[in-house]
Amino acid sequence: MTPPHPSSLEDPQAWAYRGLAELHAAAQRADLGNADNAPTPIGILVGMNNQEYMRKPRQIAVVDTPDGPLVVGEAMVFLRVRSNLELASCIVVVHPDHRGQGIGTALAGWANSTARAEGRTSLLAYVDFGPEGADGETLAPASGNGRVSADLPGVRMARKLGLTLQIVERRSRLDLPVPPETVARFEAEARAAAGDAYRIHTWAAPTPEAWVAQYAALEQALADDEPRGGLDMESDVWDADRIRVEDAAIAAKGDQYVVTAAEHVATGELVAMTMLMWNDQKPEHTDQQATVVLGAHRGHRLGMLVKAVNLREHARLRPGARRIYTWNNEENPHMLAINVALGFAPAGGCANFQGPL
Repeated sequence: MTPPHPSSLEDPQAWAYRGLAELHAAAQRADLGNADNAPTPIGILVGMNNQEYMRKPRQIAVVDTPDGPLVVGEAMVFLRVRSNLELASCIVVVHPDHRGQGIGTALAGWANSTARAEGRTSLLAYVDFGPEGADGETLAPASGNGRVSADLPGVRMARKLGLTLQIVERRSRLDLPVPPETVARFEAEARAAAGDAYRIHTWAAPTPEAWVAQYAALEQALADDEPRGGLDMESDVWDADRIRVEDAAIAAKGDQYVVTAAEHVATGELVAMTMLMWNDQKPEHTDQQATVVLGAHRGHRLGMLVKAVNLREHARLRPGARRIYTWNNEENPHMLAINVALGFAPAGGCANFQGPL
């Protein structure tokens, strides 16, 4: 069924979004070892309220129980509206206790049909995997960077749909706290390399209006420069209005973030930035969001500088956090090297499959 869209979480129809949050938590505990990255009910509600840049048709599988409907599966299709108009992306999730009954096949079929009905000609599917997700027979993209187990249910489903592995993303975890003296050493070394040519700025949500346009330009640069392996897709589109829309959605979800950016003193231009984001409903974990350094300013250790300063500020704002997760394409050795130096360790990843519809 199509889940009802409630006006708020107090609406009786919010059972579906609460059930979706529980479904993702159960699946992530089984597949990834924890539910740190599972969405919250309010996050799902806000996400469905905000479809200006990405439409998100969704279907759920439900079992009727004496206590009411139980969500046991989900398929979600992501349809960009300002770029990649031929592409549909999708995820399929099935509760561990209800696998092997054809639910995933039915949901994947719905996703495929929905993408076709929308006139899309290419399908991109994401398969998350945990630290043990590269055992036994494995698959590698054409580049050879990264591997994923061929026996994962999501991998089998993607191949059944005729999709091919195009790129592997690495999920890394940093256990906290990082010793302050370690962060200080990385910051000092990076500041010495950057010299006086750059000025550092740090802010919490929302993005200061004075920096909105330049921050959007950094997001656009990241979209343009990010390695895509064999993926056939265009850069996403970022502008100042989108930053404002994103900030409003972040506030509505109860998320918070801290950003550190580097300004090139001679031009007054922001040339590097990084963001850490969290929600107090999950007090122990934080997610690393975008990190980017403009090409003309690489080689001055700005990536390490903004990340070290942001880690220091995060420790001040969120001393109870115990881990940070970050994602990097296996084809991005420079950012991977920075993360490894900071202490991030591999913790699974995501296999991106794509093929024609």
